[in-house]
Amino acid sequence: MKGRGLLAAFLLGVGLCFVPALGQGEVMHRAGEMDSRLLEARIDYIMHNPTNFLNVRFYYYPIGQSGVFPEGVDTKGKICALIVDNRGVFSYKSGVALLGLFERILESIRWPIFFVATDLDTDIVAKFVSREGIPLGYFYQGEYHLWEK
Repeated sequence: MKGRGLLAAFLLGVGLCFVPALGQGEVMHRAGEMDSRLLEARIDYIMHNPTNFLNVRFYYYPIGQSGVFPEGVDTKGKICALIVDNRGVFSYKSGVALLGLFERILESIRWPIFFVATDLDTDIVAKFVSREGIPLGYFYQGEYHLWEK
């Protein structure tokens, strides 16, 4: 009887080693597979939004990337989404309206990228850019921000 309890405790301990920590996202780390999954996510996004998709690119920075986002935004080990307004949907919008639009756009990207990044808030950083290449805003740690000059 004591042996069964010890065996059960051992198996439970080993099993818990394979469970990711709560509150942590889970981004796969194999480079070749990551590239193909990100390309597949981009294609899925386009196919699910055939009449209103934006130019979306996904990048993975295992060691981080500086200069792409404002200071204090950590991209290490995160998937970065570059969302370029190729349809003029960001034009003539500002403030709260623009932030709401960013949220709707990122929500439409959520499902294609879900199999690569399980937690949108911790695994993804997004940059929203105008048609002319001007940064308008970004998403970081679950919050949408307007780009500061």
